[in-house]
Amino acid sequence: MARLFSHWLFPNRLLSARVCRLWLLCSVMLLSGCSTVSGAWHGFWSASSEHSDTAKQDTVKHATPASVIKPSPSTANISVIWRNDVDQRKPASPPGFSLPAVVSGKHGKLVVAGAEDRRVRIYQANGSEAGRIALRNASESGAVELTNGLVVVGDTGGILYGLDISHSKVVWQVQLSAALFGRPVTVDNDFIVQTSNNQIYRFTNKGEKVWSFSGQLGGLGIHLSPSPVVYNNHVYAVFTNGDVIALKAGTGNFVWKRQLVLSNQAAVMSEVKIPTATPLVVPAAQSGRGEDMLVVSVFQGELFFLSLQDGSTLNTRHLSVKATPMLIGKTLFVADAAGALSALDVSNAVTLWKQQLSATELTGLATWQGSIWVTDGQAHVFRLNRDGRVLARTQLDGRIDRAPVVAGNGVLVRNNLGTLYLLH
Repeated sequence: MARLFSHWLFPNRLLSARVCRLWLLCSVMLLSGCSTVSGAWHGFWSASSEHSDTAKQDTVKHATPASVIKPSPSTANISVIWRNDVDQRKPASPPGFSLPAVVSGKHGKLVVAGAEDRRVRIYQANGSEAGRIALRNASESGAVELTNGLVVVGDTGGILYGLDISHSKVVWQVQLSAALFGRPVTVDNDFIVQTSNNQIYRFTNKGEKVWSFSGQLGGLGIHLSPSPVVYNNHVYAVFTNGDVIALKAGTGNFVWKRQLVLSNQAAVMSEVKIPTATPLVVPAAQSGRGEDMLVVSVFQGELFFLSLQDGSTLNTRHLSVKATPMLIGKTLFVADAAGALSALDVSNAVTLWKQQLSATELTGLATWQGSIWVTDGQAHVFRLNRDGRVLARTQLDGRIDRAPVVAGNGVLVRNNLGTLYLLH
């Protein structure tokens, strides 16, 4: 329990282990008053619905209201192609959050996933295990493949690894100031990571630091944290304290900063307004405004449309969003914390259609073979067409906290119980 809350709240390794344990014990008693993690989070999810989008706030462009969209009676089931126990969980193990990645192997694509048992597992496209690599701590980050063929992952102890997947070995490792829960992002031959204590680093593919930037720490936080994005030689990142920043990708020099959350010093998790999703860049050709935009989601807060030039606000929508929106053409697909998937005109944030999918928060979006795949906190997986019609659905075990990952032969989904699925 202590370890789980240490990931969710203030994941800062600068505190001593003894102080963290005392602080966490007090935090659990004050914040949850519950004997289980699921009980504490139940109130958290329920409270988020108070910030959901309402019909009065929607300006629907189509004559037919979005609420009339209904699943077809012939809705099919989504097939499970294979499943693997990634975490090798023991009783009472904390939930797992690692995000699988698809990388290149000698004989085709491979799937790489970190695990609670302090190993990174490597699977072939058919789900058979091709290897595993031991780490010093559990890995709950995403992964990325570099130009030199190495794969970068992080662990909960703040160690960054460069892995040789072909030979199942660690090539280099670097100690960071805090854990990496997001996904590393490539830039030229290098890569950039954002740690849970609001620091950003650029490293070479040999693990050598190029620059770092330190942001201010926030108040209460949750385990999921955003990743940076790189666009036109700039790095854009959103921190847990609500700061959005722009940096020069080559030097790390500061360009601009924008604060989106007036205060996140909340007493309980249900009151926290915090960015958990990676921001999304909308190029000028698709924005309809003649300039590049950055879409930033604030969980239990708002959806912001910012100018990439200076961070000024171009538009907002009152939507509580935990998952990164998805842009297809000039339509922005938004999965919100009230369980609804909406299609917005990205130029003016007007709702084109809205489909209520779930009674709990939607946690991720992906597109594969022309369909939209959506997951929720009760481990439902939905497949829809771009008009919002549900084509297929299924329910897996546990809950899903990470977005689906597209593979060549299906869609990868990982649940909190440590099971990795390939769906079709």
